[in-house]
Amino acid sequence: MKMLPQVQALIRNESPAGLAIFAGGFLWGLISNNYFYIEVMMLAAIYAIFAMSWDILTGYTHELNFGFALFVGGAGYVSGVCNLYLGWSPYVTIVIGALAAGLVGVVIGYLTLPLKGPYFAMVTLAFASILFKVAFLLYQYTGGEEGISGLTGLTQDPRYDFLLVWSATLLIYLVLRAYAGSKHGHILKAIRADEDAAQSSGINTAYYKIEAFALSGLLGGLGGGLFAHTQMQMGPTMLSGYMSVLIVLLAMIGGMGTIVGPLIGAICLHLLNDYLRVVEEYRIVIYSGLLILFIYLAPDGFVNLGIIRRSRVLSFIFLGQRKAG
Repeated sequence: MKMLPQVQALIRNESPAGLAIFAGGFLWGLISNNYFYIEVMMLAAIYAIFAMSWDILTGYTHELNFGFALFVGGAGYVSGVCNLYLGWSPYVTIVIGALAAGLVGVVIGYLTLPLKGPYFAMVTLAFASILFKVAFLLYQYTGGEEGISGLTGLTQDPRYDFLLVWSATLLIYLVLRAYAGSKHGHILKAIRADEDAAQSSGINTAYYKIEAFALSGLLGGLGGGLFAHTQMQMGPTMLSGYMSVLIVLLAMIGGMGTIVGPLIGAICLHLLNDYLRVVEEYRIVIYSGLLILFIYLAPDGFVNLGIIRRSRVLSFIFLGQRKAG
């Protein structure tokens, strides 16, 4: 009973738009018999995990991580290799992959503490590039260019896979929103505003940045493991610079520093990309052009548009009462 007021406060502070997306997703999974679109929606949720996990570090500290594929692809490969060669259950290997990604996040966070701006971004990109090359060097385990396939699925029914993935996405969303609205999230925002001032106030900024890096890697790695076992394969594309850039774009267009913005951006843009299959020969051109247009129209992301921030109604719909996160 003591926890009831805290739960009620959490619900009151939540974004109606975010909750509506999850309600619609679960309803779709329960009533739809179209397995193709169930698969599309499941992938949209996984990309939302990637974008939200990236946002908790970069959106709240403005330290640009251009190597997020390191966590996504690395955890996916760890999970896939453990499943394929050791025969472990995907429910075990996904956790192992996520923990490995979180540990790597701690190490990289510690090593990059002195770096800021483009230097930080380039180092994170370099780490991801190294792992991308390693995936080819260890081809006997990773399958090289072909990747690894034949992984165990989460369940025997794509619909159950869908419900599991959307449940994991909802849980990650709520965890990140709660973290962003906690003392830890406010400290990350203080670091974003002026790290020197935060340090002079007695805040151990190094600890909180490493903590955010670890959380970002852990949850991104969880998404990578889910991708590997829902698709039952893992390839080097998930370690590539393309994947890192795509995650950055999904989060930026949705709205950095909000968690709900990357959720909306990832799901809507993934669905848009799939819808453009009707013009398959022009799809990449149209999609790329739309991404550029979206960035031009809303450089801070659609959820961070002034019309939304200034309106009490729109701000509540998209951001909830906890407006900054």
